[in-house]
Amino acid sequence: MNDHGRQYVLFHVGSEEYGLPIGCVSSIIRYETVTPVPRAPASVQGVIDLRGRVVPVVDLGKRLFGTPFDPSPGARIIVTETSAGAVGLAVDAASEVAAFTPEQMMAAPEAALPREMVEAFEAVVHLDGRLIILLDLERVLPRAEYDLGTTDTPEEDA
Repeated sequence: MNDHGRQYVLFHVGSEEYGLPIGCVSSIIRYETVTPVPRAPASVQGVIDLRGRVVPVVDLGKRLFGTPFDPSPGARIIVTETSAGAVGLAVDAASEVAAFTPEQMMAAPEAALPREMVEAFEAVVHLDGRLIILLDLERVLPRAEYDLGTTDTPEEDA
């Protein structure tokens, strides 16, 4: 880690502000119409074609709060790289890149959150009077939430 701390891409979902480590973000694109996928998990809006690559798009508002995404002109899709491949996150706006040192990061308040969400929060940071929740991408998006592979077909015994 350099002297300036670890860098995060900051974005909004509803009135809340979040951050993801910049290393897991491959691009940020304008929100575009998503093609629905039958029987996809509830938080998956569908898929997009990104430069010849099919990318599932997760409604982060629905995943975090159960509130469906309502795209506005400022809406973006943050394309991330997970251990299972590319996943797009539908967000209300992407605002900036900021660096935080470990000293600036505070633990998430465990008493107020379900266990799975506490584990998904890397830290909480105060920045210019704002409270920013830093997310652990692999924990906020369990693979079952966006894996659109054909898992319904049982494998035949060889």
